[in-house]
Amino acid sequence: MPSGKFKTKTNMVLLVSLMLMLSNAPLLLSASSSPQSYRESWWVSDGLLNKFNPKQMVQVRNNVGPGEKITLHCMSKDNELGTHVLEFGQSFMWKFRSSYGGTQFFCYLSWRQHYLDFIAYASNGLFQKDDKDKSMACEVTCVWSVKSEFIRSPKGDRLNWK
Repeated sequence: MPSGKFKTKTNMVLLVSLMLMLSNAPLLLSASSSPQSYRESWWVSDGLLNKFNPKQMVQVRNNVGPGEKITLHCMSKDNELGTHVLEFGQSFMWKFRSSYGGTQFFCYLSWRQHYLDFIAYASNGLFQKDDKDKSMACEVTCVWSVKSEFIRSPKGDRLNWK
């Protein structure tokens, strides 16, 4: 008789395998093989797969003060988001789906002579969020607030300027 830990891991592997199979074989569930039918098939339009992997949103907001600009540069191993200069009150936001193997977005932030590099979002994979560093863990929406004294993480932690 398999142990509970083995059974849970086996179930997780089976679920991920099924999701990958469904995403790679859409014609199994579609009434027609045309591209239009694929886009309108019930499991895509109703978001069946999206319920397991909802879009994540990360936002970095300039709350430093009137007339103050910050410079932000973010990237993951797959996505280069570029450099953005944000005026006071402006935000930079991006949305994405976590990859099955895990997703991390790194950002570099500068203001006047101060700077900070931080992990804006991290997950170990589709079903796990990384709770080792509170600043990396957020459910679906991660809002970072940049202030003159510190940067506030989505969980409320303060990250100090360097």
